[in-house]
Amino acid sequence: MKAKIMMIMAALLVWTGVAVASIATVSGEITEIKGEMVTLKTGDGAMKSIHVDPSATKKEGMIKVGAHVSAEVNDKGHAESIKVVKK
Repeated sequence: MKAKIMMIMAALLVWTGVAVASIATVSGEITEIKGEMVTLKTGDGAMKSIHVDPSATKKEGMIKVGAHVSAEVNDKGHAESIKVVKK
């Protein structure tokens, strides 16, 4: 019985670790678009490349060079969403 409980607890720990994904908000001006990769210049001058999947990323507005955007990006660099914002 103890072994069964320990196995269930271990499975729950693994499951909760997998279920938590890190999402960060990245904002800036689009400086380059190459295929599915979009490069942003952030407010502090850093360059950040993110993957925008045409079938999976939620898009709002015209995503083009020069547009100011805000993107929700996971820890692997894939944009969950990207939207054009006013500067």
